[in-house]
Amino acid sequence: MVARPLRCRRGAAALDFAAAGSAFVVLLLVLIETCWQVAVGAALDAGAREASRWVATGQAPPSGYTADSYMTEVILNGSGLPLDGAALTVAAQSFGSFGTLAAAGAGKPGLGGAGDVVQYTVTYHSPGLTPIGRALLPLGLLRIQFAVLVKNEPYPK
Repeated sequence: MVARPLRCRRGAAALDFAAAGSAFVVLLLVLIETCWQVAVGAALDAGAREASRWVATGQAPPSGYTADSYMTEVILNGSGLPLDGAALTVAAQSFGSFGTLAAAGAGKPGLGGAGDVVQYTVTYHSPGLTPIGRALLPLGLLRIQFAVLVKNEPYPK
């Protein structure tokens, strides 16, 4: 009576799939989350480089924008992804030259003037895309932060 259920193989494939399939789905969700966060970082980097090129030329922002708000707008539009503007912050510090970057307190807040070196620090709090990502990330958010250094052109004041 005991030997017969041990020889029965009905439902063995379902048990195997339940064990291996759940691990595969979790691995797939982690992979999707990782790829999304890398894509967000790369898109923000591309948008920040485009925005910093605009600022480096000394152009005036379009009407209705300040230089900082237009830079944020260019970053979001240049990224090509549906990103939340409230989760994005851009801090700019200007320096007289590349040599003064390492000196403590040498930077002045703002976009600088002609010939200044400007460091843009872009910070974005990216929410998890998948339930696994939201569960693994602290508070469900990944902080993406990077800096872009640009030397302003010697535009006329």
